[in-house]
Parts: sequence; C-alpha cells; structure tokens
Amino acid sequence: MAGKPESSPKSSYSPEEIVFFILILLTVWGIISTWISKNHAVLVTYYNTSIFYLINFFAKYVVFSVFFSIALFVLIIVYSKKAGQIKTQLKNKVLPITGDIKVDVINSIVENAKWKLVQEHIGSDDANKWKLAIIEADIILSELLDSMRLPGSGVGEKLKNIEASDFEHIEEAWEAHKIRNAIAHQGSDFLITQREAKRVIRLYESVFNEFKII
Repeated sequence: MAGKPESSPKSSYSPEEIVFFILILLTVWGIISTWISKNHAVLVTYYNTSIFYLINFFAKYVVFSVFFSIALFVLIIVYSKKAGQIKTQLKNKVLPITGDIKVDVINSIVENAKWKLVQEHIGSDDANKWKLAIIEADIILSELLDSMRLPGSGVGEKLKNIEASDFEHIEEAWEAHKIRNAIAHQGSDFLITQREAKRVIRLYESVFNEFKII
C-alpha cells in the first residue's frame, strides 16, 4: 500500500509575522534616516574634523621628521669639526710645531727643513753624504719620539716602549735605526751603496709620513 505523499514543509513564519517584521525594519530605517537627516551637519563636521586631524597629524609628523633630520645632520657636522679640532690639538701636543717646520697655508704643504737636507744628501754622489742622510733622518726620528714623551734615554729604548698598535711602521723604524747604529759604530769602515741608502731613507720616510711631519 502506497504511503501518503509527504506534505511540503510549512513556512516558519506566517504572512502576518513577515509583514510585522517588514514594518519594524521600515520603522527602524525611518528612525535612522530621520536621525541622519537631523544630524547631517554634525556628522559632516565630525567627518571633516577627523580628516583634518589626520592630515594635520601626518603633516606635523613629516615636518618634525624633516627638522629632526636637519638637526642630526648639523650635529654630525659640528661633532666632525670638533673631532678634527681635538685631533689637531692632540697632534700639536704629540708633534709640536717647531721652527724647522714651515707651513705654506696657501698650498697646504708642510715642508720639514731637516728632511729637505736629508733628501739633498741622499741625492748626492758622495758616499759619505749618504751615511750623513741616514744619521740626520735618525735625528728627526729621535725628535719625534721625544715629542711623544716616551721613557728611555735613546731611540732604541724609546722604540721598546711603544705599543705596536700605536706605531704602524715601528718595524721600519727599528730596521732603519739599526743601520744608523752600524754607521755610527763602524764609521768609514761601513760600506753602503746609494741604492741601499735610499731604501733606508724610505724606511724613515714611511714613519714620518705616518705622523705627517714631512
């Protein structure tokens, strides 16, 4: 026996209820529309104020960032100049300028009269002057070490009291000074070629260039 056909499910809301809900929605929408219409000017003012506040905030932020960056840049320049002045003052304390150093302000060239004499001797054809050039270069080295207030009575003792980290070309100074000592002790018995003498002078030159005294 065939079963009864299933009846379609009834709507969960009756037509009266649907109409009631629609009326409620229309009423609510009417209230909201009325409130928006009455407060339209207030809402527009609030919106414009909010937009203006945001724009003003970001504008101030950008302006602040620009001025802050400029201030940092100025501080960097000031401290760089200050660091340069401090470095110059320290250099003057360590390497005081004497009458032997003439400064050409226009061309910014520092000429050491004693070093000029060393160069004249080393360029001579006289072998004795090559030795004299080395001895005079060592005198400049001695004056340099004296200006550093290092303990010790001679160049060798002063070199022993120097930290390698504070004296980049200390090995060159040692090698050149040992040859100077050989010249001083052996005198005319010490033989040296001009090529070797120039090499020794270049050792001194590397030291003097490090401390910018030539």
